[in-house]
Amino acid sequence: MSVSRIARWAVTVAAVAAAAVAGSAGAASAAKPGDKPSEPPTGPVSRFEVPLTGQATFADLGTLTFAGKVLLAVPPNPISPQGFQIIHTRLVDGLGTGTEVSCAARGSQHFRLASASTLEFTGTYNMVPPNPIQPGDPAEACWGKRLDVEFTVNLDAAGNVVGLPTAVAVGSPEQPQP
Repeated sequence: MSVSRIARWAVTVAAVAAAAVAGSAGAASAAKPGDKPSEPPTGPVSRFEVPLTGQATFADLGTLTFAGKVLLAVPPNPISPQGFQIIHTRLVDGLGTGTEVSCAARGSQHFRLASASTLEFTGTYNMVPPNPIQPGDPAEACWGKRLDVEFTVNLDAAGNVVGLPTAVAVGSPEQPQP
């Protein structure tokens, strides 16, 4: 690196640092004397291993009965300034079994939901054939399919999860994976 590039880099870093210090000082001075700084919610993240149940029907696969588990994490809520509940889901070991065909479903999603005592929401997960698969296997039709899973999570007044959440496979829009 040439000396002139190093000098330009140093000037840029100094300017950015000075602007950051001036910005944080300005933000601190904008706070009113009695204001408390915003504090993130405290407490552990609620984690659940939720059984996946239900059936889904696909035009070229027929009806598949799903079993497996969904890992669900609910941070202490509400965690966002707007009061949204944040929920993370990860579908693992999802297997749909039908007549002469099985499809695996997997993936993860993150949700920001308006606060309520009962949260109901739908996640969409990708489906793939289970391993190993041979050419011509009916499970090849699993490629590109998506599975909708409906979740229900009950919360108390403090935003803590009450009871065990549910996850039910309900079908899928006939649309390709993104």
